[in-house]
Amino acid sequence: MTLFKAILEANQRLGSDRKAPLLDVPQFRGALPLAALTCIDARLNHLLPDVLGVPESEFIWLRNSGNIILDPMSMMMRTLALACAVKGGREIVIIGHTDCHVRKTSMMELTDRLKALGIERSRLPENLHEFFGLFASERQNVMKACETIRSSPLIGPKIPVHGLLVDIETGRLEWVVNGYETFVTASAPITVGAAADELGGTSGLAPLPKMAGFDMGEMKFPEMKIGELAGDVKQTIGTAEKLMTELKHRDLVPAWQTAKDLAAEVKEAARDAREVAHQARQVARDVRAMQPAELFAILSRTLDESRKYRIIGSDQKQYGPVSGAKLLDWLAGGLISSETAVQMDGSKGWQKLSELAAAKAHKLPLSR
Repeated sequence: MTLFKAILEANQRLGSDRKAPLLDVPQFRGALPLAALTCIDARLNHLLPDVLGVPESEFIWLRNSGNIILDPMSMMMRTLALACAVKGGREIVIIGHTDCHVRKTSMMELTDRLKALGIERSRLPENLHEFFGLFASERQNVMKACETIRSSPLIGPKIPVHGLLVDIETGRLEWVVNGYETFVTASAPITVGAAADELGGTSGLAPLPKMAGFDMGEMKFPEMKIGELAGDVKQTIGTAEKLMTELKHRDLVPAWQTAKDLAAEVKEAARDAREVAHQARQVARDVRAMQPAELFAILSRTLDESRKYRIIGSDQKQYGPVSGAKLLDWLAGGLISSETAVQMDGSKGWQKLSELAAAKAHKLPLSR
């Protein structure tokens, strides 16, 4: 039996004191001690590690606000790496909890509270949402943290990375991420029927399995393509100017004037390209700062609910097509996030849900 299967079974036998039976440490010596990252919420002090059935001596407890990991090379990743390399942690678990106050705090509330402490907005980073890592769903936050840890070069592939969600009232555990599983990219997209079966049928769909913020590192914001265009324009300007000089020296005035006019038109196109690039960068900043509620509000106003969409889950599988209305239901329920990859029926390109919202909000061209 694996360590976490034993932990979940022990948790099912919680006593009235919300303590699970202690695990047989010698039986799981190869998987202990357990390195855990949790929130700083004081209500967890009386739950962990008792609800796991893991002795305190085998529980390396790390904490930060919201149990958030922002980057594979962050200071918290350094601490986790040392917990394994120096303190001997054999498995890692991210433990989120229900009723998280970080999730409930909006950006406006956060800035107001910081101001009450004498911290003016001008002294804070430009992108507060990215800096503080505020999130919309405790479950999604746990999944995202596990994905970030798994992608870090500081954590070896032999160390399982799990995700748990603990009910702050009852102490019951939900195994959100199974670190023993090996995720592989699907070799072919699943059929609509198969997707419906996995989601619980064609109507009244059940919660998506392992739905999380999807790592779309290869996807680019519009300014990348615009940057390529600007590069081509710059090269064309150089060619036109060179041609113009050569023609002038040959006293071919009409051709020289034509080349001069061409250069002027290309320069104008370059200015237009730079303006579009500026707008695209602004959209990118808006997307990164977008609150979940703002994303939902934009999509609810602009999304064609009758149109069909496909998404890609963290298991790299496609789900859908589903209606825009169902897409909004999934977003409201926390089953998908702004990072989820989405494709409109009839288009070939994939883009993040936040990019789709930004494109509609700023009337930018959608991916094709």
